[in-house]
Amino acid sequence: MRIEWLLPCLALTLAAEAPTALTAPIRRVRLHPDEAWVTRVGRVRVAGAGVHRLLLRDLPQGLELDDVRVAASGPQGSRLGDLGVGAETRKVTETADYKALKAEWEGVRDRQDVLEAEGESIAKELAFLSGLQAAYDKEISARMTGALPGAAPVVELSRGLQGRFGEVLTRERRRRRELEKVKEDFRRLDEDLRKRAAERSASPAQATVEVATDRAGEVEVEFTYRIRGAGWVPTYEARLGADGRKLELAIFATVRQGTGEDWNRVQVEITNARSGRSLALAQYHGPRLVDSALPAAEVAERRMKARSSLAPGVAQNQYLQAPAAAVVEVVAAGGAMDAAEAQPLEEARGIAATWALEGAKDIPADNEAHRFRILARDLEPALALVATPRLDPTVHRVARFPVPAGIPLFPGAAVVHYAGTQRVGQTALEMPAPGAPFQFGFGPYRGVRVELRQVEALKEAVGTFTKDIQWTLRERMEVANDTAEAVQVELLDREVRASSDKVRITPLPEATPSRESAVPGVRAWTLAVEPRAKGAVTLGAQIRIPAGCVLTGADDLHLPR
Repeated sequence: MRIEWLLPCLALTLAAEAPTALTAPIRRVRLHPDEAWVTRVGRVRVAGAGVHRLLLRDLPQGLELDDVRVAASGPQGSRLGDLGVGAETRKVTETADYKALKAEWEGVRDRQDVLEAEGESIAKELAFLSGLQAAYDKEISARMTGALPGAAPVVELSRGLQGRFGEVLTRERRRRRELEKVKEDFRRLDEDLRKRAAERSASPAQATVEVATDRAGEVEVEFTYRIRGAGWVPTYEARLGADGRKLELAIFATVRQGTGEDWNRVQVEITNARSGRSLALAQYHGPRLVDSALPAAEVAERRMKARSSLAPGVAQNQYLQAPAAAVVEVVAAGGAMDAAEAQPLEEARGIAATWALEGAKDIPADNEAHRFRILARDLEPALALVATPRLDPTVHRVARFPVPAGIPLFPGAAVVHYAGTQRVGQTALEMPAPGAPFQFGFGPYRGVRVELRQVEALKEAVGTFTKDIQWTLRERMEVANDTAEAVQVELLDREVRASSDKVRITPLPEATPSRESAVPGVRAWTLAVEPRAKGAVTLGAQIRIPAGCVLTGADDLHLPR
């Protein structure tokens, strides 16, 4: 009788401990720039009070406790218990197509390894041949000071070296061509393999969630986990209206995911927060110690090299190339679109911004780009015509506007420019200098031409007691307006500055006065030109240096040597 009573009780105990399978489809995805947090929601009805174990299966492989967040709601007094995450022990067989694709991928990878190893071997052989050639040349030079060697051995050895060099270089060119093709095949196969990741042999993860209830009722579990292999990048569209009075700036999220699970009909949130970012504050750990153990002459030489590295260059001024100041010095002679707009979610001020896309979205695990509109703002720009004749003989139409409010700005993100419905080009978003406006270029302005002409470039020796070298430079920036309307053109040119007290630069009195532009070291002129007319700006300066020195940093001025 006791056995008959114990067996039913044991069966009831085992049944109570067996977890209840919980069906929890994906409802929400929050996309970070380098990862995603996926939320599954499931409901189950519990028969009475007690601790209930709920089992979620088919979760992504490799899931750990640090990647998981759980919330639950149920009858009054319900509370969460223990959480367990582990691998589900089962065998998932690979399909024949996946096995064939994987074998081809491994073969191409092995071929790439062979070609790269061959490249290292060829590099070593070329280095050996170069060393042998150098040693041979040195030996011949030494012998030429004494008895003249026989011509036949010299010619024969030289011919042999040159022939071997030719063979090795030919083999290297063939290897590089084949390596490029192999790398392209590997990239294609690797992309196909990631798209079919669901077919690979793996052990998916599973989670056990304990929920304690005081009575029967329905329990809802919200299970959120972090997953790699997903992210988004921002892109912008700047659309200038046909009348030039309105500019729409819209930001889009370009999403890619190859997590192995498709996201079908899910709520998508986009955030610019990076959950793995270090929040450690930058701190000083003591005073700055300044010292120099170098000889004074070497210190001066290093400073000269540092200054010369800043010599002429061209700096990007938003979407027009505006030149930085020219530094002149001397050295000693001899040296998929969604039209809905996202709703912002409340976040801690200053930490992150998050937007919930309107409606349910489908994002398959194909590693392809899927684009969604986040939000847009209408701006009222000021239009201008801008040219940098020394760099580009084109007059560009430019829209300028203050820093837009209510739209996130990601420096370096792609901005596609439209004039009306026509795409005119693409740039990268750059932040302006403090106090300066944004400016976007919208292509050449037809009917207005600009040209930089050199009027005079004279070089002469001057001075009574000491002879100096002096250049007199006269230039003109000319604008021709072929349209039927008057225009104003802003002309930009970099200022010529001396980086050494040996260089004296004196503006000519006939030079047209200029003003400082938004970019330090860049001068600006505003030229009004009537219809079917021309206008010009005069540039001129004298550059003087001591005789015996060499002028550097003035190559684009085309001064006579």
